[in-house]
Amino acid sequence: MQPLMRPSLQTDGAARFFDYWNSLPKTDLVPDRHAFSPTAIPDLMRAVTILEIWSRARIEMRLAGTGVCDVMGFDPTGWNMLALQPAAVRVHYLKLVEEQVKRPCGRRSVLNARQADGTILRAETISLPMRHALSGHDMLLSYFNAIETIGFGENRYQILGYEDTEWIDVGAGTPDWS
Repeated sequence: MQPLMRPSLQTDGAARFFDYWNSLPKTDLVPDRHAFSPTAIPDLMRAVTILEIWSRARIEMRLAGTGVCDVMGFDPTGWNMLALQPAAVRVHYLKLVEEQVKRPCGRRSVLNARQADGTILRAETISLPMRHALSGHDMLLSYFNAIETIGFGENRYQILGYEDTEWIDVGAGTPDWS
């Protein structure tokens, strides 16, 4: 399979993250978890997460880079990511995840999030499909990079919402919504 064209990304980290994912061997358009090596992208790992999709009710954080933990104010490894989002955002997020794993496809989003210290950021995220052959579950490999500070609020981490979403065709097409 030919490598994919890189989507339009705002940050160098997201571009390098996509290029790394794109270089991984794939079966049915998606790499397996065993192919992912943190040592191949050590300078990006602070902002990398891996989610394992167990069901519509359980999307478990399997890995959270130290930068992600700093932003959240705690280590979310093992947590159900759906429980960490407000109900209105959770519904939208679940639709995004479902589209990514059923198709499969990638996603580039700009989200607004309040860090644990109260700083509100716009951040570019890129989320790409992965599988875990041992568990049989779909996974999402993601990278987060702040674009700018847009405000301040209470000292509590929270995803406030999605400003923009673009789908990335990895060979199976993309949803017809954004």
